[in-house]
Amino acid sequence: MLEPLSPNVPVPMKDATLMTADDQARIALLGNLRKTPIVLYGIFLELTRQFYSDADNLPLNVQQTWNQDAKLSKIWIDTEYRWEDDNPEFRPAIYLKLGELQYSSSSGRHDSKVGMDLEEGEYHYQRDADGTISWVHVARSKGESVMLAGATLDYLDALSDIIRCDFCFDTFELATLTPMQLDKESKERYRSVVVCKFTFSDSWAVKQESPKLKRIVFDAGRGLDGLAT
Repeated sequence: MLEPLSPNVPVPMKDATLMTADDQARIALLGNLRKTPIVLYGIFLELTRQFYSDADNLPLNVQQTWNQDAKLSKIWIDTEYRWEDDNPEFRPAIYLKLGELQYSSSSGRHDSKVGMDLEEGEYHYQRDADGTISWVHVARSKGESVMLAGATLDYLDALSDIIRCDFCFDTFELATLTPMQLDKESKERYRSVVVCKFTFSDSWAVKQESPKLKRIVFDAGRGLDGLAT
């Protein structure tokens, strides 16, 4: 039988971190990264694959689930540059196409400088950007193409505010849907395109190295007349 602890004796507690360093790095990493094209592709690709990887996420009329194992996957999902390289023969497929990114200075200055820290010798910069991302749904039939585009549209529109917050966008919203474009290169390739637009701000700091002080001359203990005091 365990004896009750005295009220004056501290309860033994195991000192452990709530999250590992790897977990903390994963949370902080995205917010600290500049949104280069590769980062943007990675964000939207991960969103799409997560959605299509779980059948419970999909509408009743959509059965095409994505799997990391190509042999088990019922749909091909990747970026436009992988589409050009791989040119997958099986359909349906979804590839992501990043539109033009337009940048502007947050401060109105050409160098995008927004301030400086005199104590640390750091110059701070910020630049605003806006762009578009397209989900191109390729299928053998019109119906399949439109159903997939509808599932993607509903997902992105419903969770647009969550996506904006989780991935550090200023705005993220549904823009357009273009259904049933017939591909010229094939009579069995119909494309439906969902487009979203977004804005974000990238900020960074530059710390210039101060010139090294080579020599210090102290003249302590001397008065104005040059005599020691």
